[in-house]
Amino acid sequence: MRFQKKIQPLWNIEKGVATESIAVAKEEALIFLAQEREKIMRMSHKEALKELIKVHKIESKIKTINAITDNGLFTLK
Repeated sequence: MRFQKKIQPLWNIEKGVATESIAVAKEEALIFLAQEREKIMRMSHKEALKELIKVHKIESKIKTINAITDNGLFTLK
């Protein structure tokens, strides 16, 4: 029972710090996303489409799919 009494104040401090940390992280994330939105809105249509393709790594995924070959694993002998 004494152990719990010693831990409770520490837990309250830890919980407060964690809550504050989450609030700061949320604020930073929202600032970043607002800046990204502004950057995209300043782009031309063509630039925005190129950025979208880059962000989703579409070209890389196409190369990966095209690189897949039959290695003979399912060949019956």
